[in-house]
Amino acid sequence: MKRILGLGFLLIALVIGGCSDSNGDDESAGDGASFPLTLQSVDGQSVTLDAAPQRIVSLDASATEIICEIGAGDLLAAVERFQNCPAGSSAKPAVDAYQPNLEAVAAYRPDFVYLSYNPAGFVESLRRLNIPVLFVEVADTIDGVYDTIELFGNITGRSDEANDLIDDMKQRQDDILDKIGDADGPRIYHELDNTYYSAAPQSFVGDFYTLLKASNIAEGATTDFPQLSAEVIIQRNPEVIVLADEGAQVTPASVKERAGWNVIEAVKNDRICSIEPDLVLRPGPRVIDGLQELAECLYPEKF
Repeated sequence: MKRILGLGFLLIALVIGGCSDSNGDDESAGDGASFPLTLQSVDGQSVTLDAAPQRIVSLDASATEIICEIGAGDLLAAVERFQNCPAGSSAKPAVDAYQPNLEAVAAYRPDFVYLSYNPAGFVESLRRLNIPVLFVEVADTIDGVYDTIELFGNITGRSDEANDLIDDMKQRQDDILDKIGDADGPRIYHELDNTYYSAAPQSFVGDFYTLLKASNIAEGATTDFPQLSAEVIIQRNPEVIVLADEGAQVTPASVKERAGWNVIEAVKNDRICSIEPDLVLRPGPRVIDGLQELAECLYPEKF
């Protein structure tokens, strides 16, 4: 079996191979997953799992969220510090994925490490210790999230649970888009912070608005997350403003007080929404919650 999954901001390919030997003696996890399983990292290096790993160190918050959601949280030996399992707990030891300590990670005796960022050659250091590691950048579309969930279903031997989760998410997505129908979407400005960084259509965040048929005022930006100016935002006159930076403590009320913003349609018509950033920034199971909240913000009359 060979499948290509589109993952990562750079659209890197991940190859998943369930390899059988010449005698046809594949091991089945009893859940639709089969081993050995060969995985390819973005640097072309592959790792083969003979069975579902029992001590996973997840150095990616979205991966942790997926693994926990498909019922494989018991396999996690340590997690990235921004997402524990269960969510909101401190049940699993936490690791800083951006400044990981090799000795600390090795001390958890992992039989599999997953990460979406490779600080200072950390992947190569893990390999030198013969620790199985997969390095793949995160999904850059909602469809890519489904592929990632399938991937972790295969890795953990929880394929059935992963497929059930995917089916549920896709059904919810279809229900949301069916309610919108052929509506003409509003012009939107998505604010990442109070210095006017936004999300362009080609970004992961931008994919939500593309699905929701919105017109993104960051259209034409050459980067995924461009910094706009107040003058440009006022000129492009968004009909809806979405605030997605809890840390900056920006509120609809504070936006209305910005100099010159009183002429913007979204301000005049009180169409300013706030959303939890992780719902639209983290490529995990809650992306449909994010899609739902944005749909309700953009099309309140339909929900």
